[in-house]
Amino acid sequence: MANYDPTHDLLGRRQHILQRAYERLADRVAVHMQLIVYFEAVPKLQKINSLGDLAPTIELYHHLTRAERYDEAVVLFRDRLANPLYFQLGAYQKVIELLRALFPDGEAKPSRLNKEGDQAWTLNLLAISYSAAGQPEAAVPLCQQAVDIYEKQGDKKSTAVGLGDLADDQTKIGALAAAADNLRRSIALCQEIEDRFWEAVGHQAYGRLLATCGDWANSAAELDLSTACWDSTDDYQGLCLDWAYRALSALLQGDGVAAQPAAQEALRLADETARTSYPVERDYVRAHWLLGCAALAQGNYPESQTRLDEALRRCRAINMVHHEPAILLAQARLARATGQANRSHAYAQQAVTIAQRAGYVLDLADCHNHLAHLALDAGDTAAARSEARAHAQTARDYAFCDGPPYAYQSALDEAERLINTLSQA
Repeated sequence: MANYDPTHDLLGRRQHILQRAYERLADRVAVHMQLIVYFEAVPKLQKINSLGDLAPTIELYHHLTRAERYDEAVVLFRDRLANPLYFQLGAYQKVIELLRALFPDGEAKPSRLNKEGDQAWTLNLLAISYSAAGQPEAAVPLCQQAVDIYEKQGDKKSTAVGLGDLADDQTKIGALAAAADNLRRSIALCQEIEDRFWEAVGHQAYGRLLATCGDWANSAAELDLSTACWDSTDDYQGLCLDWAYRALSALLQGDGVAAQPAAQEALRLADETARTSYPVERDYVRAHWLLGCAALAQGNYPESQTRLDEALRRCRAINMVHHEPAILLAQARLARATGQANRSHAYAQQAVTIAQRAGYVLDLADCHNHLAHLALDAGDTAAARSEARAHAQTARDYAFCDGPPYAYQSALDEAERLINTLSQA
């Protein structure tokens, strides 16, 4: 009885009683209708600082879905919940939880929304929320469904946006050839309808993908096209992402000196976005991670530790699974550089666990390359070489993706260097 918690037991019994009472209501819809009227009267807050500020709106949304007024619920979600939950607060699990109420028959079946446009919008937001929460494989079919609806409707703009989101998830799981094809389709559609904003988004994403594939020159050209648009419209968040991807490209080329000012500019632009609209937390996560990696590459270990700790703290605060394996791996590399082998191995294993669960192929390639280096650090023995070779081969398998030119080139090159070194030993 040492672990008995009477408070927990009381709360559990209370929840059970309330659930029983709800089930016995003669007319649940009528009750929800009364509560809808009550919560509709709550004024909309002009500034959102926390999830608690959205509580009345979320409660209204719950009552709308439980009264089966799904079309009104999705309008409320789009107008008052989507931006603060997804962009400002990074509450991806809350977005998933709320949107699933529109699919009472399960996500494998259509939602209960009447308008095809609302169905596609919901599928797309649910997909990108799954993606941000570390479930890209769950996101891909939802995103594809949304694209299919937009194409059926002849909505070229929404099709282009959906293709970009689909490509993002395909990149995470290593389907680089399909991702590249979808980004090219997205850019072409935007050019056809003369939508400069979404064309710039496409160039930005394609620039990042080309950096992943080791095509540095074309990656830089795509990011320059993106930046030209953001410069003309003072879009600070667009510029923030461009500079973050330039920093990432430099790091993939092993150039920490070039990465540092690019990452610093990304952080400055994240501040500008916060000043002029609202803070986007994932931009801060990304910028601090890149600054930490740049400092590590230059041997500035105290600065690297500070930045990576801040990135991990912010990442976990919003449960942004997407960046966590990469941040943990950077912590592992820092620990190795400072002679902390056990700590480095622990961080790398944490990164592998998360990346495997999420299906992040590119992160897994980097993690296994690092584990190969750690095995070699342990000593020049047959067992160490065998372990290192196994990790290097696994890294090569992950990095290969669809094969050059659609491979994770920097990780593939590193894995092959390790394999060649071990073969000659």
